[in-house]
Amino acid sequence: MPSTPDLSAVVVHYRGEEHLRECLQALRAAGGGGRVETILVDNGGSPEIARVLRDHPEVRHVPAGGNVGFARGCRLGAEAARAPAVAFVNDDAAVEPDALERLATALSSAPADVSAVAGRLVDRTGKKNDFSDGFLTFDGHAFQRDSGRPLAQVPESPPGEERLFACGGLMAVRREEFFASGGFDDDYFAYLEDVDFGWRQWIGGRRIVSEPRAVARHRGGATGEALGRYSRGFLFEKNAYATAFKNFDEEHFRALMPAILGAFMARIAEMLETRNAGAGELRRDPYREPEAAPADNPWRRLFGIGRAGEKQPGENVSLDDPLTVAHLRALLWIHRSSETLAAKRRDVQASRRRSDAEIFARFPLRIVPTYPGDEHFDGAYFRELLGRSPALVRSSLSEIFA
Repeated sequence: MPSTPDLSAVVVHYRGEEHLRECLQALRAAGGGGRVETILVDNGGSPEIARVLRDHPEVRHVPAGGNVGFARGCRLGAEAARAPAVAFVNDDAAVEPDALERLATALSSAPADVSAVAGRLVDRTGKKNDFSDGFLTFDGHAFQRDSGRPLAQVPESPPGEERLFACGGLMAVRREEFFASGGFDDDYFAYLEDVDFGWRQWIGGRRIVSEPRAVARHRGGATGEALGRYSRGFLFEKNAYATAFKNFDEEHFRALMPAILGAFMARIAEMLETRNAGAGELRRDPYREPEAAPADNPWRRLFGIGRAGEKQPGENVSLDDPLTVAHLRALLWIHRSSETLAAKRRDVQASRRRSDAEIFARFPLRIVPTYPGDEHFDGAYFRELLGRSPALVRSSLSEIFA
């Protein structure tokens, strides 16, 4: 192997020997005669990792010391990388033999303001689209365009076409630019870290382009299965809010934050009322249907509350819906992280070289009803919250997913 490889391929792994073996075998075939090094960041969830590494002596092993998540794992891999370019590859993705070479060539030949190149993910059969492009919603969520559609029905895009973000499952970055721009936000753990990174590239005056001929076959869902469905929900919601809060410029922040908060509140309220067995108590009007008065105490006389542990009216309210709990956990994380988010917002805005108006002229913001409560997007209340917002492209889940 040359002393300095052309590309370092970073794979972050937690669980699943079968899909990891497929990933590493594909990377070995795409290694370019030693011009690519493979770095496996081990998040500690696979007892069989030693057996896998014995079969792949070419792989450099970086123990993370525990499950630090995808975002932090990528940073550890990039720190260990010896090449000037780093490719992040999902551990459940198998690259085509020429994928890494195409990514490396696209990045090295791109103008200096291009900090990352997006590859393309297809499904495991190679017949359906997984990721070729994506878009951002007004509240910091993001969606893959044409996900699950047969490739023949997905419009072809030329190499070098601009992207708001690259999918972290297959992308190449200039290592120096990755760190100079802050890399992936470690607090994201997993999900939307690539969207946040991409948006920050554009904010900082850089660009991201696509190399659709660099392809990997993606199992899809392996990472999510390891995390658990509703743990993913917690990550999606807290990370979406953080993405919006940190990155919107002053004009868009003031115009959209009321609607972002209103949407979050409406979703939680709708879930509390319709998805939890004890919600009847929440709907009870305490002035029309009072409960028996509890034992008197000075705390209740002063503040209308009892001491911790004291039986309260409404004590039979229960939360038994995991989706509701995921959103409430996200709300609590936002509350606990408020000062950290404010500091990160200051840093992002201090680095700004391009306005959001210019960015979203290229990549229009969307509004996508997704959760219980989003039916209120069509109501007068929500229209008032969006009164100062820029134009939003309305999309539906049925349009996005085949």
